[in-house]
Amino acid sequence: MPCIPRHVLRRLLSVGEDADAVVAAAPPLPPREVFRRFWPYTRGRRRWLVPLVLFSLIGPLVDAAELWLFKIVVDEVLVPRDLRPFLWIAPTYLGLIVGSGILGFADDMTSTWVSERFLLALRCDVFRHVQGLSLGFFERRRLGDVLSRVTGDVDAVETFLLSGVADALYQVIRLGVFLGLLLYLQWDLTLLALVIVPLFWSAARHFSRLIKEASRERRRRSGSLSAVAEESLSNVALVQAYNRQSWQERRFERENVGKFRAAMASARIRAVYRPLVEIIEV
Repeated sequence: MPCIPRHVLRRLLSVGEDADAVVAAAPPLPPREVFRRFWPYTRGRRRWLVPLVLFSLIGPLVDAAELWLFKIVVDEVLVPRDLRPFLWIAPTYLGLIVGSGILGFADDMTSTWVSERFLLALRCDVFRHVQGLSLGFFERRRLGDVLSRVTGDVDAVETFLLSGVADALYQVIRLGVFLGLLLYLQWDLTLLALVIVPLFWSAARHFSRLIKEASRERRRRSGSLSAVAEESLSNVALVQAYNRQSWQERRFERENVGKFRAAMASARIRAVYRPLVEIIEV
C-alpha cells in the first residue's frame, strides 16, 4: 500500500488499548504450550483422526481429477471438435461430483463428532477446575469474565487445536497436489509463478501478528461485556434500590463500544490484507 503513509496505516490497523478496562488482557501463550496442555483431551478419540487425515488427502485428489477432466475437454473435445469423448467424460465427472458429496458428508460428520466430544470433555474439566478454585480467585476475577472463558475460550481452543489443524492439513495437502499437477503440466511456468511465494509469506507473517492482537482484544471485550452484565443483573435489587440503572447502562454501553471498536479493527485488518494478497497474485 505505497500510497498510504506508514503512520496512517499503523493507526488504521491499530487495535487500541484501554488502561481502565473492566477485564485485563490474558497473558499470551505459545502455540506449543497450548498443544501440550490440551492435546491429552484427544485421548480415546485419536483413532478418528485417521479418517480425517484420509479425507484431507482424498479431497484434493478428487478436486485435481475434476480439473484434469476440464483439461481433457479442451484438448480432446473443443480443440479437435470431437464430441465422442463426452461419452466417458460426462459420467466420470458426475461420479466425481457424487463421490465428492459423499466424502464431504463423511468428513463433516466425523469432524463434528470429534470436535464436540473434545469440547464436552474440556468444558466439564474446566468447570470442575473452576469450582475447585479458592474464594480469593473469585474475589480477584469478574464472574462474567470467568463464564466467558468457560464457554467462548473453550470453543476457541477447539478451533485452534482440532478444526484449525484439520483445515491447515487439508490446505497443505491441496497445495501439494495442485503444485505437483502444475509441475507436471508446465514445470518452467510453475517455477516462475513460485517467485512470489516470499511476498505471500512476508504479508502473512506481518498480518498474523495484527490478527492475533485483534482477536485477543475481541475476546477480552467479550469477557468485559459479560462481567458488566452479570454484575448488574445479579445485583439488580441493589441497582434499583439506589437508582443506579443509568450508571450501569453507561458501563454496559462503554464495553459494547469497546467490543465494537475491536471488531472494526479486526475488520480493517482483513479489509487491507485481502486486497494486498490479490495485488500480489496479480
